[in-house]
Amino acid sequence: MFSRLLLGVFASVTGSLGHSLGMTLQKRAHMRLQTPNSVLWRDRQWQLGLLLYLLSSTLPPIVALSILPVFVAAPLAAVGLVANAVFARYILHSTFAHTDALGTLLVTVGSGCVALFGAIDEPPLSLPELLLLYKRPAYVIFFNIYLLLVVVLIAAEIYWRRRYVQLAQLDNSSVTALAVAPNVPLNSVVGSRVNVFRENSETEPLLGAVESPAYSSEDQTDSSVYSEPVFAMAADGESMANMKSTRSEQMARYVSGFLSAVVSGLICSQTLLLAKSGIGLLVLTLRGNMQFKDPLALAIVIGLLVTALANLYFIQRALRLCSTLTVVPLCYCSSSLSALFSSLVYFDQIRLLTSTQIAMIAVGIGLLGAGVLLLSMKAESLPLISSSSGDEDNISN
Repeated sequence: MFSRLLLGVFASVTGSLGHSLGMTLQKRAHMRLQTPNSVLWRDRQWQLGLLLYLLSSTLPPIVALSILPVFVAAPLAAVGLVANAVFARYILHSTFAHTDALGTLLVTVGSGCVALFGAIDEPPLSLPELLLLYKRPAYVIFFNIYLLLVVVLIAAEIYWRRRYVQLAQLDNSSVTALAVAPNVPLNSVVGSRVNVFRENSETEPLLGAVESPAYSSEDQTDSSVYSEPVFAMAADGESMANMKSTRSEQMARYVSGFLSAVVSGLICSQTLLLAKSGIGLLVLTLRGNMQFKDPLALAIVIGLLVTALANLYFIQRALRLCSTLTVVPLCYCSSSLSALFSSLVYFDQIRLLTSTQIAMIAVGIGLLGAGVLLLSMKAESLPLISSSSGDEDNISN
């Protein structure tokens, strides 16, 4: 019995570590491949990360859930949050501030409280029993509200993604217009977006001097004396406008990645719910009661595949836009909370919760919210980085 429990714990912890390592390797591939001609799916590191992510999201949870109760397996998955912070520090060389450490700790403790006091073990159910649960009015109402929330968040993510691409294109086009405009001093071009021209030396002119036969050098000197203050004021205004545009661009990028991570977690919770139902059907089938003769059982399998692919799509988008220090806790937080409420409503278990469990779940949700807030504080100090055309193409896809 002890060896069986040890196997379940090992599977749960291994799955969490592999899940975090896979996402970290994919993020590193996204960071390396920023050129327009790069193909992400051909990169060996990205392929390895994706393979680790898929294997860790399927095999270890199946083994863990078949051996351990949910209220034991779920808190063990929080080990991945700590591993994610370590991988981000030593593989991605991310800065790990005190707020990151505190936020990760709060999310870990909060998710542990939610999983420990909110999970109720459920025996395997047959297909007719699962269908009865699907048809309950309470679950139908809950699922429609849940689906509406996911659709709204996806629409918001698309809006912020397009806004980011538009701001990036506008920012780059304004710099190009400044560089080719006549009578604009070089310092105004460089000052507006230093990082765009970081490959050029500040002492080297970006544009060659143009000799005009209509004016002598003295006329040019006199003209520059009177025009320089005007152009200097224009340069200052252009620089401030570009600064605001860049801030807006980076904020749009962050919000789009934030929403992608949340949507990924919400879809992942439905994947877990379908996986739990599928595992129950598989257990009954292995016991001699065949459950996969009905087409509805195959519909559960198809739904599992569709939600898994959608989760993979949005997690890739989130990794492309944000750090794993933000993406992984957000995914885990939204997935844990939505899986909890979905499971309670779907299996009709709300009435089984005691007042102590409800209070501890509320405490866990509060800790999760505080942790996510601390991890989201990076948005207040976003660096002014330029966006290449290749990055814009990747985001818009």
